[in-house]
Amino acid sequence: MSVVGIDFGNLNTVVAVARNRGIDVITNDVSNRATPSLVCFGEKQRYLGEAAKTQEISNFKSTISTLKRLLARPFDDPEVANLESKYVNCKLFKGEDGNVAAEVFYQFEQQKYSFVQLVAMFFNKVKDFTSKELGTPVSDVVISCPGWFTDKQRRALLDAAEIANLKCLRVLNDLTAAALGYGITKTDLPDHSLNDQAKPRVVCFVDIGHSSYQVSIASFVKGKLVVKGTADDRNLGGRDFDEVLVEKYMTEFNEKYKFDLHSNAKAKFRLRMGCEKVKKTLSANAATVLNIECLLDDKDVHAKVNREEYEELIAPLVARLTGPLQKVLDNSGFTINDIDAVELIGGSTRIPLVKKTLAEFFGGSLDGENKLSTTLNQDEAVARGCALQCAILSPVFKVRDFSVIDYNNYPINLYWNTEETLPKGGVSEIFPVAHSIPSSRNVTLNPVFGDKKNMTVTVSATYTDEAFNRGLPVGVGKHIGEFTVEGITHIKAKEGEERVSEDKVNLKLRTKLDGNGCFSVDSAQLAEDFMVQVPVEKKEEKKEEKKEEKKEDDKMEETNGSEAAKPVEYKTKKVTRKLELKVTQFTHSLPPAQISKLQALELEMEASDKLIVDTAEKRNALEEYVYETRSKLEMSWTEFMNDDDRVKFLKDLADMENWLYTEEGETATKSVYSEKLNKLKAIGDPVQVRARESEMRNSTAKSFREYCNSVLLKLDAGDDKYEHIPAKELATVKEEVQSKLNWLNDQIAKQNDKPKFESLVITCDEINNAKTSLMYKVNAVLNKPKPAPAPAKEEAKKEEAKKDDTGKESSDAPKEDVKMDDASTPTVDMEID
Repeated sequence: MSVVGIDFGNLNTVVAVARNRGIDVITNDVSNRATPSLVCFGEKQRYLGEAAKTQEISNFKSTISTLKRLLARPFDDPEVANLESKYVNCKLFKGEDGNVAAEVFYQFEQQKYSFVQLVAMFFNKVKDFTSKELGTPVSDVVISCPGWFTDKQRRALLDAAEIANLKCLRVLNDLTAAALGYGITKTDLPDHSLNDQAKPRVVCFVDIGHSSYQVSIASFVKGKLVVKGTADDRNLGGRDFDEVLVEKYMTEFNEKYKFDLHSNAKAKFRLRMGCEKVKKTLSANAATVLNIECLLDDKDVHAKVNREEYEELIAPLVARLTGPLQKVLDNSGFTINDIDAVELIGGSTRIPLVKKTLAEFFGGSLDGENKLSTTLNQDEAVARGCALQCAILSPVFKVRDFSVIDYNNYPINLYWNTEETLPKGGVSEIFPVAHSIPSSRNVTLNPVFGDKKNMTVTVSATYTDEAFNRGLPVGVGKHIGEFTVEGITHIKAKEGEERVSEDKVNLKLRTKLDGNGCFSVDSAQLAEDFMVQVPVEKKEEKKEEKKEEKKEDDKMEETNGSEAAKPVEYKTKKVTRKLELKVTQFTHSLPPAQISKLQALELEMEASDKLIVDTAEKRNALEEYVYETRSKLEMSWTEFMNDDDRVKFLKDLADMENWLYTEEGETATKSVYSEKLNKLKAIGDPVQVRARESEMRNSTAKSFREYCNSVLLKLDAGDDKYEHIPAKELATVKEEVQSKLNWLNDQIAKQNDKPKFESLVITCDEINNAKTSLMYKVNAVLNKPKPAPAPAKEEAKKEEAKKDDTGKESSDAPKEDVKMDDASTPTVDMEID
């Protein structure tokens, strides 16, 4: 069972796995540690990840990026049209659920897919190369998401993972994952078990990724992480630092080369790629050159760019960094002086002006002392944190105890339906800002029956208006879900019970904000009060002193008899009876039936992709065989096929080459390619075998002869180490070796007499097998051990040694007796102990 963490990024995705030796970031199918978050559709097949990157320019309009940003976003969201659409090459449209979807050309027709499906396709690719790297199927995963993701977006991420047949144990906020990776490895954190007054370590995490900017403050003590505050600017990221260059040079090149780059999406895309490279280069160098070949109308463009000019362009963007920083300090209640370190994450934190701004905000300078820290890998910290969280949640690994308390960014209100029989109103902010995640709360309602005997209560959950001030995407909306409780009726009274109220009951709802940041109503319980008559229990009088115990016992029987005669007294007691009710949830999660349908569709597309890839590989194998075999027949294989057969076979190969480039050859099935390849191999493989045998035969025969000759030399030399072996056995060995040597020479002679294009007389495998068999027989005789020495001689030696020992013992006997009586000298037994 695997334990995997996935940092699902808008530009790239990084995958980390937990192993016994620690956390490793794995490489994809082209050995890169970061995989492009792209999905591309060809005429026949899909291209995912790295394969999509290679198709991005040539198959421009069917390549889909910005998967994370457009997941579960309504098509009518202003940000989709005004911001996200310029980063997407394909056509966007409004799906059946109102969310943005993509239209592409796939399998020779226009196809439409939701972004949940597209993300699931990409996750399936991640699962594929991860399982190949690990050698086991991928099961448990933890996936990261931005802290500003709503309940709807988080559920969409979970749906995409389920469609890809991934078991997502948790959706974890990006910076919480990074904080976990930071804290769990630290051994010098304050220990509250030793000193509960110890000041926690306070760290600010700053993440400037490809498309968003996030900040959080977390406090650390030994074994615990608590997120104290978060803030973000979800529309500020690395792509915005690229875009200022794009706008500048698009205007400049339009004027200089008389282009119209605004109307050419592909040229604009290539310019954006060039500007991204310039940004990365200027992070380490003072100047660089923007070069793009054949940008438009086959014209090459270039421009010199220096860091000073670039920093002037991005200054307005950098100025937006301080707002979230101040906001997160205000939310957490900390000051700049309370911050022990500022951990930088994300590629855009490498920009010198960004680092300078951050250093100065926290009271330092870039050239002098500052609180900036890069102890975490800026590109892989989130993936590693997700893998650690997955290891903590999974039963596969035993991980150091470390609890993670996350932060609720958006306050949640709870409302119930407003029928006349139910009091109007709601529970304000059932989960307020800064509430711990995960957590649960109970809510009690008192529905009024009136004339109804059976009721249904619907509870609605929404984000409050304050959530918009905290960065809730306006287009996504406030709605979270509706939860219906049916079958609310009076609990049947037992015999002798009297219902307290005929109009009201208590309905207790258990609400939950789970580790994924998703709200739900887990259960509903009906409670009703009844009055019942119960016997009065009299307290026994305390017994007197111990000396009177016996006297009291003698009177006990008489006392019990008198009490039994008295009538039983009752009192009225209130009891509460409970009944579990079913809760029907209407959230943004896809229904199970639709999940199953999309899973089947994904498996069908995956099988289609595999068949197309296998077919292409088989066609390539056939084409390769034609070219390679024809070349060898004209050169090194000429002698191993007679002229008539060779001419005919060369014609067959030429015909096959011509067929491959016909329409039939281009569109044939995998089985057709396999059949044609096997027919060619039936003719060509024997030729290949004869050529290979001819090349290896001399060296193989030489090795056999050298072995035989070495054995014969040993036997003829009369070596003393074989004197214990009977002469008859040695003669048999010599005869066998000579026989095999004669057999080899005879077979080689016959083979040399035959034309090279005829069937083989002997093969190298037969020679090697004969050698192995001969070596076994020879070694069985020549490696016989010499017999042990004669027993009579050995007994004589032992008897002589015994006599010498007896004489010595007799002469030393008196001294030995004295030593045995001496307590200061250790005895033999003591030495053994």
